[in-house]
Amino acid sequence: MRLIHSAIRTADLNASLDFYVNIFGFAVRERRRIDAHKTTLVFLKDAEANFEIELIADDEPKPVAQCENSFAHFAFQSDDIDEDAKKMKEKGVFFLREPFYSIDKSMKIAFLKDPNDVTIELIEYLRIKK
Repeated sequence: MRLIHSAIRTADLNASLDFYVNIFGFAVRERRRIDAHKTTLVFLKDAEANFEIELIADDEPKPVAQCENSFAHFAFQSDDIDEDAKKMKEKGVFFLREPFYSIDKSMKIAFLKDPNDVTIELIEYLRIKK
């Protein structure tokens, strides 16, 4: 098995699209309206990996805190976490934890939130010198 997508129920579809398209570079693969459920689905494709994010926007959204399911975080691999964090901050992204080294110094990690209060982890894998 392989991970193919993760879904986020969003109260503000435009803010979520702006975030994932302009900050992380996802592209809209498909936009689907399901009238029976009064819902719009937008599938976002990552150009470099076989992974998608499904945004779910109900016509009458519940506040994020009232959604039944919880979600831990997305993890994105970065080639240069400091540079990526700098660019994100220039676009107004707030970091919960700025880039820091893992205990064994094999990674640099940072945490931020998207417009739906979903935690996102950035990871840069470092080469360990022997």
